[in-house]
Amino acid sequence: MKITVIFTGGTIACSDKNGALSPDGANSFTLLNMYRKTDGGVEFEALSPYFILSENLGVEHWEKLYESIKGVRGSDGIIVTHGTDTLPYTAAYLGLKLGLCDIPVVLVSAAYPLSDSRSNGLDNFRGAVDFIRSGVGRGVFVSYKNSGEDVKIHRAGCVLPHLPFSDSVLSVRGNYYADIVGGDVVLNPDFADESFGDFSESEPNGRVLWLRVHPGMIYPPAEGAKAVLLEGYHSGTLPTAREDFKNFCESANNAGVPLYLTGSEEGFDYESKQAFDELGIKVLPPMSPAAAYAALLLK
Repeated sequence: MKITVIFTGGTIACSDKNGALSPDGANSFTLLNMYRKTDGGVEFEALSPYFILSENLGVEHWEKLYESIKGVRGSDGIIVTHGTDTLPYTAAYLGLKLGLCDIPVVLVSAAYPLSDSRSNGLDNFRGAVDFIRSGVGRGVFVSYKNSGEDVKIHRAGCVLPHLPFSDSVLSVRGNYYADIVGGDVVLNPDFADESFGDFSESEPNGRVLWLRVHPGMIYPPAEGAKAVLLEGYHSGTLPTAREDFKNFCESANNAGVPLYLTGSEEGFDYESKQAFDELGIKVLPPMSPAAAYAALLLK
């Protein structure tokens, strides 16, 4: 079996330099050597389109990574090592661009550097290899072990942005793809796959203004954005009775900037939701806010 590993940096590749964690290219091969000590049956091919802390990446890095993946030939699967901070965003972008690609693409990261005994980096990498070996999935996935759990495989478009002060990886409504138990892939019988459309020929073309509403919010001007992504409260509500919010929506509508809401769904039909149509707010289908953002970038 041949697997292409694309190294991009992140904590999984960090070393401590003068008291600060910094990407270290040597750790890429440390990861491969750590895996080879437990399993020598895989041929790895390595490449690296860029090497940074993931909090510093932008859309241009996503496109460079996408082109690197598209250029891979003769591999049974692809593993992308990545930082945890922006893992859900890169996963969502690749998931939309690559769709149900012929070979699995699996992103892995680590909560701590490989040299730290608390690191889950090797477990996540091993889970990705086991998943590719199983041949049970097409498309883009994330392999990640939360504290006290088995490694889980998540569909890329379902991965939620991290909660504050937490490195756990979670999927929308717990909708993960599979568990890795003792090297075996155990599919989640409750997993429901969803398609958000074909973005394979789409290119990022403009900027999306992403706003997470909160009490006392100051609304920026929407002019110049191609779209506004609103992230409401947990029940999918927005402050539609407030004059400042209504003025913001009116300003966006007048500027021809569409308004989209993520995190809302049918049911719990509060009166605040009944104003969405009047304010020009379109409710997106259930998906990770990161996937909603990527979809609007590519729309």
